[in-house]
Amino acid sequence: MDALDSFTKTFLTATALGKLPATTVTRHARVLRGCAGDRDEVAVVARCQSRQHRRNVFMLTRNRLVVTGESAVLRRVSLHLNAELHQLADVTWTPEPSRTGVQLGLTAIDGVRENFWVRLAGAAEMWRLDEALKQAFRTPWGVIQPAVAAPVAGVKVATGVKAPLPELRLA
Repeated sequence: MDALDSFTKTFLTATALGKLPATTVTRHARVLRGCAGDRDEVAVVARCQSRQHRRNVFMLTRNRLVVTGESAVLRRVSLHLNAELHQLADVTWTPEPSRTGVQLGLTAIDGVRENFWVRLAGAAEMWRLDEALKQAFRTPWGVIQPAVAAPVAGVKVATGVKAPLPELRLA
């Protein structure tokens, strides 16, 4: 039996792939978990910016898109956007390889147009987010692949057996 639920496993992997600082992950984790629940699998977690806040965290799961904001002085975390994928309209994005980021625009269910600059750790993460957004919004009944850690160096993987996930800790 696994000690970690599916959200925790994929969230920790996604934050490690996104190279988010442990302090940022610790501050935002409670709010993000409250929005997604224990069974939702996380595809991408990254830093992002909007017009209102410069310090946001973006999370894309199989079912939801969540953005949290952080106040500048006291670093209090608040929920900026929490929507199921089918509640979002006019979702557009533009990957920018030279800046390793994605310009994302969407209209929430309340009719407010949101624009985000999603900063990613590298080109591989940028293309992974691009693929996850394609799966979520351009394919009918798309299934977004959760974040998966790369196999540990030196560990051979037999056919049909998954490599163990690297040990990831919040702090």
